[in-house]
Amino acid sequence: MPKVPALSDGFRPDRRGWGLALAVSAAVVLLPGCAAFRQIGVEVATFGAWPDQRPPGRYAFDRLPSQSAGSPEQVHLEEAAAQALQQVGFTAATTPGQADVLVQLGWSRSRVLSPFADSAPWGGSGLLDAPPRPDRRAHAAVGVGIGVGIGVRRGGIGIGGTFGEPATYDRQQVQMLFIDRGRREHLVEIRVRHEARYSSADYLPLLFDAGLSGFPDLKAGIRQVTVQLP
Repeated sequence: MPKVPALSDGFRPDRRGWGLALAVSAAVVLLPGCAAFRQIGVEVATFGAWPDQRPPGRYAFDRLPSQSAGSPEQVHLEEAAAQALQQVGFTAATTPGQADVLVQLGWSRSRVLSPFADSAPWGGSGLLDAPPRPDRRAHAAVGVGIGVGIGVRRGGIGIGGTFGEPATYDRQQVQMLFIDRGRREHLVEIRVRHEARYSSADYLPLLFDAGLSGFPDLKAGIRQVTVQLP
């Protein structure tokens, strides 16, 4: 296995081949833990609580005026939510009038500038800088746990991932609001957020699964959930 250059006072960042050695060594070290790349971590925020002793019952989607029933986006969203609802015991009502609960859905996805990309003191003035122009930097990253790692690029090296941080990352969030149909009472609201360099719309079923994990014991608060990718 190639030897990774030591981070010492005598280390020279421009030594030939050091970048390739680091990348190859990182791949070898992480190979036994490839299973970690088949999962994602999401944040689940729950407001309210599912009533004690209340069964899942029958549900129908309560669409907002801006949500077109026949649009591909809405169909994809409702199919993903229906899959998660059925797994915890809900059944789809034939008509909204036969439903015990109504379920409102929300979905948003955006591209966000990373606060760590090209921040001071390495060539920038801080978080108020405009997003950097696309360039041909070679990025590599090695991390253990949360917030600990090494980021590298051509011409420099930084501890903590500053130099190797991507300029932007994806933020995707889904919401579920359960409403008692007869009393029009809000029962529980769930928000699931996934932030990563890439977050696909194909993750929607997984995000809804994470939000309903533990049902009916949906305690109010924020929790971290790890979801296995198919």
